[in-house]
Amino acid sequence: MTITISSNNWEDFWQEEQQKLNNTSCLNNHEHILSFSNQLGKGYQQQFFLHSGLSIYIHKLELIDNIVESIHSQKFLPEFAFHLNGKRKLVDGSYHQAGENFFAIGPCLSGTQEWSANTPTLKVDIHIEPNILGSYLCDYHQKIPSELNQLLQGTDEKFYFHSGKTTAQMQLCLHQILNCPYQGIIQRIYLESKALELISIRLQEVLSEHESRCSTSKVIGANDIERIHHAREILRCNFENPPSLPELARKVGLNQRQLKQGFRACFDTTAFGYLHDYRMEQARLLLTETQMGVTQVAYGVGYASLPSFSAAFRKKFGICPRTYATTKEKKVLLE
Repeated sequence: MTITISSNNWEDFWQEEQQKLNNTSCLNNHEHILSFSNQLGKGYQQQFFLHSGLSIYIHKLELIDNIVESIHSQKFLPEFAFHLNGKRKLVDGSYHQAGENFFAIGPCLSGTQEWSANTPTLKVDIHIEPNILGSYLCDYHQKIPSELNQLLQGTDEKFYFHSGKTTAQMQLCLHQILNCPYQGIIQRIYLESKALELISIRLQEVLSEHESRCSTSKVIGANDIERIHHAREILRCNFENPPSLPELARKVGLNQRQLKQGFRACFDTTAFGYLHDYRMEQARLLLTETQMGVTQVAYGVGYASLPSFSAAFRKKFGICPRTYATTKEKKVLLE
């Protein structure tokens, strides 16, 4: 069953449980825990308020029903969000799931986001004050995307969103945050250092991608780069039933030759080479994070033939999906 609630009502569930059960506690002066235990599901939110304009939110939640959260326009502080388990559909229609993260800042448009039921959700969000982030990047105006630069300087009100894969280096930092061995002021210093480390790794990706785009724009043009990235997001959002190459090109306002050249320039692969890799990664995550069988996963990522899926998975990862699904070494994080 799917339940639709507003963002305010969603927050009320936490607040009501806090008052009713008195489950908010000051463990340290900078740490708070909110409990979520009601007819929708169970879980908690752990909050750390640190120096340097930093805060960390750890969300652990398991829902009984799918929740559609109705969101009204709101302004995001710079947020670095890391999804470690579960699946969530964002306002723009893309999915945020295990192994993925995003960096967002600015006003978000109204819409809905969906939280999936029956799969434990675990995510870590890092917030930082805009002026603090801006002070770190003040000497790099020419090296960061113009829309991000304008937001940090307060000269524009566009929404900036940058998604990516969570690397092994990021996973290590997240594991250290979730398993911090310290208390008190030492905990605070430790968590600040790990939060800043994650932000620095993530910003390096933003800077590197922007530099690559600038270099690529000399070859295919800045407007075409935006269209190529739009095409990539269309493939990601419709990977189970993707558009044909002519249809994809038409959707983003390019011809097929421009689309092919653009994908090569931006991602060093073809459009459907990218789609294949993305499908395989989604299949791996489904086998890792859910109880779905191999046949369900194959159909779930868009394969009509189980043998074709098995052959593709084995070629990509060097192991057949059925063996991968039963191995005890699938999860490398948070066992």
